[in-house]
Amino acid sequence: METVAFLLIAIIFVVTLIVFGYYMLHQTKEFVTNEQKKTLLEIQKISESETKRVVTPIQLQAYERLVLFLERMKPDNLVLRCYSVDMNTQLLRDVMIKNIRDEYEHNLSQQLYVSSQAWVYIKNAKEEIINVLNSLVPKQDETLTPTQYAGMLFEKMTGQANQIELAQEFLKKEIQERFK
Repeated sequence: METVAFLLIAIIFVVTLIVFGYYMLHQTKEFVTNEQKKTLLEIQKISESETKRVVTPIQLQAYERLVLFLERMKPDNLVLRCYSVDMNTQLLRDVMIKNIRDEYEHNLSQQLYVSSQAWVYIKNAKEEIINVLNSLVPKQDETLTPTQYAGMLFEKMTGQANQIELAQEFLKKEIQERFK
């Protein structure tokens, strides 16, 4: 009889041990899962803040570079930067257009950090100024001096809302909205 009682107590003890072990395993699994979720949330928070910390200055720099690009495309700045005394009108026009295209290509990667609409404004401004430069004088006109050409350019671009100014205004509004 003692053997049966001992065997019964042993079976109850083993069953209790199994139930307790299962309960502890389940609790441990739940604890580990919760800890993983907390850790992932913390990593996500850190990642978001780290991303903002890294990307925000790059975005600001992109806006600055694009505003500078637009400023450099304005006729007065463009002529001052590109004109040389020994140039004829054709060469001045070609140098200005090349300068615009080179700067545009240099700033192509900035479109990653501004809205698609902002980039459309930038492209439109570039295309407009190139079209104006090309439209002012026929290629065969040798009588027009670079000074006269620059005067025609200034006349054409002043007093009207042009794509350069529209792009600048859009960039200013967008950056104000983005970084409130």
